[in-house]
Amino acid sequence: MWFDPAVVEAVRDAVPSWLGVIMVVLSYLGSVYLIAPTLIAAYWANRDLVAPWLGGVIGCYGLMSLTKSYHTASRPIVGPPVGAEDFPGWFVPWYEHAAHISTTSFPSGHAMAATIIIGLIVVDLPVSTLRRRAVAGIAAIGWVGFTRVGLAVHFPGDVAGGIAYGLAFLTLLYLARRTVSRRTTVDEATAAFAVGFAVALIAVAAVGSRNAHIVFGGSVGGLLAWYYAPTIAAAMRASIWEYLVPLLGVAVVVGTWVVTDLGIGNRAFIVCWSALFLAAIVLVPWVAPTDECWTTAKRRSRQIAG
Repeated sequence: MWFDPAVVEAVRDAVPSWLGVIMVVLSYLGSVYLIAPTLIAAYWANRDLVAPWLGGVIGCYGLMSLTKSYHTASRPIVGPPVGAEDFPGWFVPWYEHAAHISTTSFPSGHAMAATIIIGLIVVDLPVSTLRRRAVAGIAAIGWVGFTRVGLAVHFPGDVAGGIAYGLAFLTLLYLARRTVSRRTTVDEATAAFAVGFAVALIAVAAVGSRNAHIVFGGSVGGLLAWYYAPTIAAAMRASIWEYLVPLLGVAVVVGTWVVTDLGIGNRAFIVCWSALFLAAIVLVPWVAPTDECWTTAKRRSRQIAG
């Protein structure tokens, strides 16, 4: 049952075309293409709440590199319930990414990522009650898992494995954050970045793939940037860099998509650029001028104009 193509085919056949279209779109709840920009925006909006999640995401994709390399299972040889003709032309590449994948099947990366990211939100987000957040989180993770089987890109066992790996990592991350922050002077975000770094280091040593190098570089840049952020921010306060660094940070983040599209394979460059990318993300809300700074700047400009 867990790895039976007939089960996948039965689920696929039960999915009507209109639901298949929705499944393709909403399967991106577990995709890095949605997770990355959403997490960056959330971190820039609420630095202290979301910072530990960045370390968790780094660890998530480090773990994904490890598990995808260790397990070499093939995907179901079953077609999806909908085709490219069911989508507008501009969405076809996104459809292909969601419904036609050539990487190893076990575990489901979408299920793993959704479990870890949604799990972090359930634990940390100060909205409603933990029980209600847990119910919503389980529903969201279940939906992502269902889309992977319904789109015929994973066996049920792949989804279950992804969720199991995600829960195990989430437990480890949570315990590390709480234990380190309670017994030392290290904050939870630094502990989360350290966990992400440890997993990424294992991934780059054991696997050595392009993705593992990307995650490793990001873990180094994120950990160092977060650790030294208060010192860097203090040094740049009340200077022109206070305004330039956030702009440069945004430029690096946007430029990363261009670099990714180029497909540069040099491992040293990948590590350095990934480190710069995460460092820029981490530093932007630390260095960006506060409301008080903007008010002072406006007051000075008015005095000069007067």
